[in-house]
Amino acid sequence: MNPRSRIACLAGDLAHWGTVHVLHRGGGNAPGAVALRLDPGIIGELGRGLERSVVVTGTNGKTTTTGLAADALGTGVVCNRAGNNMESGIAAALIAARGTGARTGCFECDELYTVRVLPRLRPQGLVLLNLFRDQLDRYGEIDHTQDVIAEALRRSPETTLAYNADDPLCASIAARVDNAGLPFGIDEPTDTESDRISDSRFCARCNAPLDYEYVHYGQLGAYRCPECGWARPELAFAAVNVTLTCGGYEFDVEDRRGEKVVRHHVRTRYNGLYMVYNVMAALVACLLGGGDAAGFQGALDAYEPASGRGKTFSLDGGRQAVSMLAKNPAGFNRMIAQVRAEQGRYLALFLNDNDADGHDVSWIWDIDLERLRDLPDLRCVLVGGTRREDMAVRVKYAELPCAIELIDSVEGALRHVEAGEKLHVVANYTAFPPVVTELERLCKSGTGLDSQSAASVSWIERDEPRPLALDRPLRIVHLYPDALNLYGDGGNIASLSKRCEWRGIPCRVDQVLMGDELDLADADVVLLGGGADRDQLAVCHELQGQREKLADYVADGGVLLAICGGYQLLGHSYMMGAERIEGLHILDLDTTAGNTRLIGNVAVDSPLCEAPIVGFENHAGRTVLGAGEKPLGRAMVHGSGNNGEDGGEGVLHDGVVGTYLHGPILPKNPGVTDWLIARALERRGLAVDLAALDDDLEVLAHDVALRIAERDRR
Repeated sequence: MNPRSRIACLAGDLAHWGTVHVLHRGGGNAPGAVALRLDPGIIGELGRGLERSVVVTGTNGKTTTTGLAADALGTGVVCNRAGNNMESGIAAALIAARGTGARTGCFECDELYTVRVLPRLRPQGLVLLNLFRDQLDRYGEIDHTQDVIAEALRRSPETTLAYNADDPLCASIAARVDNAGLPFGIDEPTDTESDRISDSRFCARCNAPLDYEYVHYGQLGAYRCPECGWARPELAFAAVNVTLTCGGYEFDVEDRRGEKVVRHHVRTRYNGLYMVYNVMAALVACLLGGGDAAGFQGALDAYEPASGRGKTFSLDGGRQAVSMLAKNPAGFNRMIAQVRAEQGRYLALFLNDNDADGHDVSWIWDIDLERLRDLPDLRCVLVGGTRREDMAVRVKYAELPCAIELIDSVEGALRHVEAGEKLHVVANYTAFPPVVTELERLCKSGTGLDSQSAASVSWIERDEPRPLALDRPLRIVHLYPDALNLYGDGGNIASLSKRCEWRGIPCRVDQVLMGDELDLADADVVLLGGGADRDQLAVCHELQGQREKLADYVADGGVLLAICGGYQLLGHSYMMGAERIEGLHILDLDTTAGNTRLIGNVAVDSPLCEAPIVGFENHAGRTVLGAGEKPLGRAMVHGSGNNGEDGGEGVLHDGVVGTYLHGPILPKNPGVTDWLIARALERRGLAVDLAALDDDLEVLAHDVALRIAERDRR
């Protein structure tokens, strides 16, 4: 080891001692952060002492897969098991392991840090699990994450890429790089319910919509492009004979790399189809790390998930609580599937918006909570965390047949759970550790819940509204939800349809999917959402061929809500990277590229409604309105809005509301929803005073967002 690296390691040791003995905290990232300041090449220097190493990355499942693979590799393995997966965490693990005789490395790595870790560590393998939207205000769109991982592989050409070929977003990275590839996947239908929202089902080569033979969840499945023929690669490792048992899953992993197929039978006691992928990926990682598949089942039998994930806690009165981590729509939907499989009766959801979680909570509207409606005995949904009010609104619009309760803690949730019952607790990233800590404390000390009766739970009942007589239902048209679905726009549809339904206004929602003929002849409200660059471009091409239909609808006073990318499309042009994309020329506005993104909570003073409109913006485009256009309102947060300079946000053009605000905008701003509904009825010749609704939860969520925006003003 060179002198600089020795000094860096000693400084790291000192940082670890001080963190543990002075600050009384775990060592964490501190040793690595200090060492990297003194020697940025410390990972490469220490990594050269390893005979083999493998890195695991992806959106969901990194910690589980890495820990299981490390266990399967046996002794003498250095691993950042605590989940400190940035560059400093990997450096800290290497520093701590020096002198222990460790010869193999198995590391979890944050997706955006692969470009800093791989070129220095030069691992034998990178295992890419999946790519889903996650913390958009930190990571940006998935395109950016793909670019980072691809660049990391280009800088480490000897690294073999083992990737989930069922995910076209992972397969597209493999198609872009020259690294050796090992595709893995589930090579048969599993008859699971397809998620309502996927993160992209478009061809990596020509951007055409993909055809699927079957879908497992999200965008994962067997796909092929009907236009250019790009398809899921032939699998080197394939899960077959996947069977759900009373205790988990059984399946065979076929190693198809040689002339003769080698089959490994696997049994896991963990539920959830995502665990089939994690287990299979761990087996592949073990083999890349020089391990033997013969001992894999034993390691799997002994494995316990890290940090309390999926753990069942036994509490007073025969109560149980299951701790479940989910930090994005795909993860939450897997947990919802598990709650359904176990016929859950009590559910607690904890939602935080701290830096590590992402401040934008619009993603909760892409959780398929509606799938809990058919649980026969669901009694109560309890919501906590820094953005519990937003989650409560989400639960309200899912119309689950049970009460919604705001709670401050897990103990508060347990007071609603009857003796002998189980509470499923689902929490996002920073909410999860306190949940586990509290459950561990309650296990040790007892809760005293037996001496108190559980809080009564009442079913939600609404009076039947007097129906409004219409010659036909109000027609709400959702344009291209299969492409423009990045910012929880399904919440805007839910807000429109439910607020009509709760007032007795007949309505129906029609989806126009990619390739469908656009029919707006009897449309009353149209929604055009936001999406990733490639998806927005596909929609732009789709609409350019049918531009006159949308232009005529707007010219006729049609009601249209356009969000973010959909808002940009209505103008003359927008930028995709360095390329200028021709817009639809329906509104007089133009969007250029900014040097930075405008990201954060925003409040807008608008004539549309009495309360300020609140939401979250995340855009690099700078939109300037033409002389004849007026903004939706005045941004109350300096440096936000259309371009961060003129103070305007969005556009208000007759019946058109264009805005960069997601969150999504309508559930927390019922005044905007009601304006759109009233405007649509007025266009039908009906001047209707909309009946007041119980908006207590919506107002609470609105006021939380407003306080955050006002804090940012200061």
